[in-house]
Order: sequence, then structure tokens, then C-alpha cells
Amino acid sequence: MEEKRIEIDVNGKKFKISQDIVDKIILSDCEASKIFLNKKSTEDNVVYFERNAGLFGSILCYYQGRTLHVPSGFCPGEFKDELKFWGIDPKHLSKCCMGQFITFCDDQDVLQILENDQIKKEQNKTELITRKESEGMWKCIQSKGWLVLEEPSTSILAKVYFFTSALFVLASIFGLVCQTHPSFRRKLIQSEWEEYFGDDFDAYKGHFDGSNTANTTIPPLPEMVSTKLDYLYYIEFITVAYFTVEIITRFVLFPYKCTSFFCDFLNLVDIFSLVVMFSIYFANLANPKDKYEKSIFDIIHCLQIVRIFRLFRLVKNFTGFRVLMYAVRASGFEVLLMSMFLVVAMLMFGAFAFFSGDTAFPSIPDSFGWAVVTMTTVGYGDMVPTIGLSKCIGGLCAITGVCLLAVIIPIFVNNFGMFYNYSKVWRTASENDYANVSKARPNSCHKIVPHTKVTPQSI
Repeated sequence: MEEKRIEIDVNGKKFKISQDIVDKIILSDCEASKIFLNKKSTEDNVVYFERNAGLFGSILCYYQGRTLHVPSGFCPGEFKDELKFWGIDPKHLSKCCMGQFITFCDDQDVLQILENDQIKKEQNKTELITRKESEGMWKCIQSKGWLVLEEPSTSILAKVYFFTSALFVLASIFGLVCQTHPSFRRKLIQSEWEEYFGDDFDAYKGHFDGSNTANTTIPPLPEMVSTKLDYLYYIEFITVAYFTVEIITRFVLFPYKCTSFFCDFLNLVDIFSLVVMFSIYFANLANPKDKYEKSIFDIIHCLQIVRIFRLFRLVKNFTGFRVLMYAVRASGFEVLLMSMFLVVAMLMFGAFAFFSGDTAFPSIPDSFGWAVVTMTTVGYGDMVPTIGLSKCIGGLCAITGVCLLAVIIPIFVNNFGMFYNYSKVWRTASENDYANVSKARPNSCHKIVPHTKVTPQSI
């Protein structure tokens, strides 16, 4: 007796399958099984499925007892959806296709970081753009002002603010860097020496009234005392005043909870750098001599380096920088793994080099520094193996470092490339979305209907 066969139509392409295969699909309790059970068919008993016919061939092969493969030329994500529809666990994929499928799933998990952050960012931006007067005039002013501060692409005023802020950041860093170079420093004038010596200035007064040629008992002026050029002081005062006004404005116009303001890294950098600068000013008022020589307050001067972190505020809206941060987050485990391997190798090769008997390695901590420099292929040349055994250890150390970096770094590079390509989709979608919202928005702040946000899933 001929086996009963069921005819199905998958998106216009007809297949005849055995009743056993239908029973297997029904037992899997999937979406396809519900269609078979409902028997929604025409008079000719053909069961219709609006699914991808090109992928169904692989599904049918699996139910016929053959191996399951991902068809070439199809997206693994689409194939994953088909497996779910037909009740097949992805773990049944053949080994030759499993690696490709797992890689795709891992990439999607990594991209979820970017997607979640971008969705949150776009939602906040859309909320600010569509804020209406009924929420209060102050809320409307806050939203407009915050867009100027945070979104350079939203208006001409926002672009002007961005470039102005960039100029002040660069000027601040210029002043910080140049004040340490001899070309930007000068000798003290009389009024500054008076401030420097205080009550003891009378003993040095002869250097300024011309009496030092006759009186040889006048102590000499300190040669190493100097101060930065006057215009560097002006740059510092102007930039500090600007950043003080800016951080106050940011706090006043911040449209969300105040606690969120103090959780932002860049806001904390601005606050900390201003606290450092005002601490320096108060310390100089208390003891003016500290402006011109080294003192215990030098530790406060060292903290001025945080001003450099203001550069992050300039680049945070650039795609490349954001992608770099996402790549670092996504590659956190690999970076940690690489660091652990480097530490283990540093301890091992540093100890080996010291106990090799080579006098070029005076201590194990010094050998640790040599091992790190060698593994990262930098090679300062300050410590060089001089005997055969230590040279062999140095060679193994260098080879180990190259192998470690060659294995781990490409993972980070791949994540960066993947994020960068994916971000282009988001950037195009968000620009189109914002353009449509802006066209619908009148000049006054009142309610409008937000444009439907485009996501990669809908492209």
C-alpha cells in the first residue's frame, strides 16, 4: 500500500511530504504544527505556509533523517527563525555549519550593547524634541537648551556652542601643557618677589634699588624660581570662568533627575577639575609663595591633568569614538584575559631572567619591567640580556608576547569593525528620523506626534 503523502505549499513552491514527517512536526509543538492541526487548507487538501521556500529544503532534509545545514546565501538570523517555526533546535546543526551559526549569535549578543544604548539615546532625544508646553514653559526651555548643549547636529546654535566649547577646551589644555616649558616661563618682577619673600623681602631689596653692587652681604635671589607668562594666567582665568558658567548651566538645564547628572563621567570630570583649580587659588591666597616654588600643594597641581579628560566631551558624539567605547565594553573579557596572561608571563620571565645569573637584571621587580617591555615588542634598551641563558629567555619572552597579542587583539579589532559597520545603519536611520521630526515641529513648544523610530530590525 502506498504511503499517504501530504501536499504543502511553501510560499508558492509545492512539496509532498510523508505523514511521518507531518507527525514529527506536530509533536514538536511549534507554529507549523498549529497550522497542520487547524487544517486550514483548500478543497485540494494543500496546506499553505507563507515561509521562505529556499530555507524549507534544509528543514525537509532534517525531518527526512539527513543532516541539517545552513543554506548558502541566506542570513543565519532568518534561518534561526525558520528553525523555530518548524520546531527544530539549533543544536542539531551539522558541525560544519555550527561554527558559523554560533559566531552569528555571538555577534548579535555583542551588537545588543550598541542597540540598547542607541535606542535609549534616540528615545531621550525624541522626548526632548517633542516636549510640549503643557508640561510647563520651563520644561520646554530645558529641553531646547539641553539639545544645544548635547546635540551639535540639532541646530546652528548647537554647532556654535560646540565649536566655542572646543576652543576653550583646547585653550585650557594649551595653558596646562605650556606652563611647564621654559619657553613659556619668565623671571619674577619686584612685586612678585615681594609676594614670594613676604616679610623677608627687605633683606633682598638691594637687588632692586641698585645698592647690591656696594653691599656684598645681600643674599642672592633663588635662580630656579620662575612663573608662567602673563597671557597663560589670562587664558587660565578665562577658561575657568567659562567652565564654571558651563557646568552651572548644564546643571540648571539638565532635563532628567539630578542624581543622573552626578552619575555622568564627563560632568564629574568638569566638577573635579574646577574643584582642583579653585583649591589651587585658595591655597595661593593662603600662601602666595607656593605659586613660585615646590610645596606640599604640588599634589593639587598634579590633579590638573584631569582637564585633559574634557577632550572626551568634544569627541563623544563622533561615531568612531562611540564605536571604540562599545568595542572596549564588548571585548572586556578578552582584554581581561590578555592582561592576566601578560601578568603571568611577566612574573615567569621576570623571575627566569633574574635567576639566570645575568648581572643586567639587578632585581626581580626590574626584571618585571623588562619582561613587559619585551612582550609588547617596545624594547627600551635600558636592560639587555648579556649571557646565553638570559638571551634565550628574552627570545622566548618576545615570542610569547607576540603570540598573546596576535591572538587577543584581532578579537577587539573585529568587534570595532562590526560596531562601526552597524553604526552606519543607526546613523542613517536616526538622521532621517530626526529630519522628519524637525519638519513636523513648529517654532513654538507644543505637542506634536513623534515620528515612528526606525530600527535596524525594520530596515
